Amino acid sequence: MRKKYLLIVLFLCFYKNYGQEPIQEAYVSKTHVLVEDDEWNEVNYSSMVDIFSNRQGQLKIANAEFLTELSGGKAKMLDKSAYITAVLDSQVLTKSKTEKNGLLSLTYEGKLVFKTFEGSYAPPVKVTFIVNQADVIGLKIHNNENSKDYALDLTIKD
Repeated sequence: MRKKYLLIVLFLCFYKNYGQEPIQEAYVSKTHVLVEDDEWNEVNYSSMVDIFSNRQGQLKIANAEFLTELSGGKAKMLDKSAYITAVLDSQVLTKSKTEKNGLLSLTYEGKLVFKTFEGSYAPPVKVTFIVNQADVIGLKIHNNENSKDYALDLTIKD
């Protein structure tokens, strides 16, 4: 009888793990920041911005320079250390829209948790995932705390 329950528990564990959408690895090919007068300017960083995401709102960003700028200097990230990532946490899907060109826009609100050597910084953010078929091809990030807006074009890693 015990083996029967053990098999049921194992089945449920495997079902949960295989039912999740895989994480897509990408890098940022273009970064745009919204400046005054509703104008987008392209910004370049000294190293690649890595993005790990999926359509279910999971997001991890790795690049100390980009994250320090996104936080408005409040999260002091250190290049070539353990403090180069931020993770979207407590995300809630607030809007889903299919565009005329077939792209899907999924907007999540949550907290972007920056783990720094001084502790953590977790501002409320709004992140829009731009999805083409099954691939996340772009992100729009709005930091509610300092009103910074970024648009990221993604290139999927092979």
